[in-house]
Amino acid sequence: MHFKMFKLIGSKHVIARCEGIWVGIIGEIWNYRNMVIFKNGCIDLVEVFTVVQRKTWSWIMVKEKVVGFSYSD
Repeated sequence: MHFKMFKLIGSKHVIARCEGIWVGIIGEIWNYRNMVIFKNGCIDLVEVFTVVQRKTWSWIMVKEKVVGFSYSD
Protein backbone atom coordinates (compact mmCIF):
# COMPACT_ATOMS: atom_id res chain seq x y z
CA MET A 1 0.00 0.00 0.00
CA HIS A 2 1.28 3.46 -0.78
CA PHE A 3 1.95 5.82 2.13
CA LYS A 4 0.00 8.69 0.57
CA MET A 5 -3.20 6.64 0.90
CA PHE A 6 -3.17 7.27 4.65
CA LYS A 7 -4.42 10.58 6.02
CA LEU A 8 -2.06 11.95 8.64
CA ILE A 9 -3.02 14.72 11.02
CA GLY A 10 -0.39 17.02 12.41
CA SER A 11 2.20 19.55 11.48
CA LYS A 12 4.32 19.26 8.36
CA HIS A 13 7.22 18.27 10.62
CA VAL A 14 5.29 15.34 12.14
CA ILE A 15 4.06 14.19 8.73
CA ALA A 16 7.61 14.40 7.29
CA ARG A 17 8.90 12.30 10.20
CA CYS A 18 6.23 9.64 9.65
CA GLU A 19 7.01 9.56 5.93
CA GLY A 20 10.72 9.10 6.69
CA ILE A 21 10.04 6.24 9.06
CA TRP A 22 7.73 4.60 6.51
CA VAL A 23 10.34 4.88 3.75
CA GLY A 24 12.98 3.41 6.08
CA ILE A 25 10.85 0.44 7.02
CA ILE A 26 9.69 -0.37 3.48
CA GLY A 27 13.18 0.18 2.06
CA GLU A 28 14.82 -2.22 4.48
CA ILE A 29 12.15 -4.87 3.97
CA TRP A 30 12.73 -4.53 0.21
CA ASN A 31 16.51 -4.83 0.65
CA TYR A 32 16.07 -7.95 2.79
CA ARG A 33 13.69 -9.43 0.23
CA ASN A 34 16.27 -8.87 -2.50
CA MET A 35 18.95 -10.54 -0.39
CA VAL A 36 16.72 -13.60 0.10
CA ILE A 37 15.81 -13.83 -3.59
CA PHE A 38 19.08 -12.93 -5.32
CA LYS A 39 21.67 -14.19 -2.81
CA ASN A 40 19.80 -17.31 -1.73
CA GLY A 41 19.41 -16.03 1.82
CA CYS A 42 16.98 -17.45 4.30
CA ILE A 43 14.14 -15.60 5.95
CA ASP A 44 14.74 -14.63 9.56
CA LEU A 45 11.95 -12.39 10.87
CA VAL A 46 13.89 -11.40 13.98
CA GLU A 47 16.80 -10.25 11.81
CA VAL A 48 14.45 -8.30 9.52
CA PHE A 49 12.88 -6.54 12.50
CA THR A 50 16.28 -5.78 14.05
CA VAL A 51 17.75 -4.35 10.84
CA VAL A 52 14.65 -2.25 10.14
CA GLN A 53 14.63 -0.92 13.69
CA ARG A 54 18.36 -0.13 13.74
CA LYS A 55 18.46 1.60 10.35
CA THR A 56 15.27 3.58 10.92
CA TRP A 57 16.59 4.72 14.30
CA SER A 58 19.86 5.86 12.73
CA TRP A 59 17.92 7.86 10.12
CA ILE A 60 15.89 9.54 12.86
CA MET A 61 19.04 10.40 14.81
CA VAL A 62 20.60 12.05 11.74
CA LYS A 63 17.50 14.03 10.75
CA GLU A 64 16.23 15.13 14.17
CA LYS A 65 18.08 17.50 16.47
CA VAL A 66 16.25 16.37 19.59
CA VAL A 67 14.66 12.95 20.04
CA GLY A 68 12.35 12.41 22.98
CA PHE A 69 12.78 8.64 23.14
CA SER A 70 15.61 6.13 23.16
CA TYR A 71 16.45 3.30 20.78
CA SER A 72 15.19 0.73 23.30
CA ASP A 73 11.81 2.48 23.56
